Amino acid sequence: MLQHFGILVFGATFAIYVCLTNQIHKWSHMITGVPKWVKLLQDAHIILPRPHHHIHHISPHETYFCITGGWLNYPLEKIQFFQTLEVIIETCTGYKPRSDDQRWLKG
Repeated sequence: MLQHFGILVFGATFAIYVCLTNQIHKWSHMITGVPKWVKLLQDAHIILPRPHHHIHHISPHETYFCITGGWLNYPLEKIQFFQTLEVIIETCTGYKPRSDDQRWLKG
């Protein structure tokens, strides 16, 4: 059992973060009403802080896609992970990511 402890801890932590991702993302949008303990976690960059997530919402909205902790945004940008993924998607499907963004804005 002890030999699988690391896998168990990783799996449990992963499951918790997956379950909490939407709430953490919601807190990163809130200006008021954020619980103090959440603000402490945001300030410590344990969960996604508002200023960090704000970068994603600056046009053209093509960066900083990690919405739980935000820790991986900078390294993934440095290795151009998302840009490469978009090229692969466009090559495989023929669809350009975010090409319909303006249609969404018009409602």
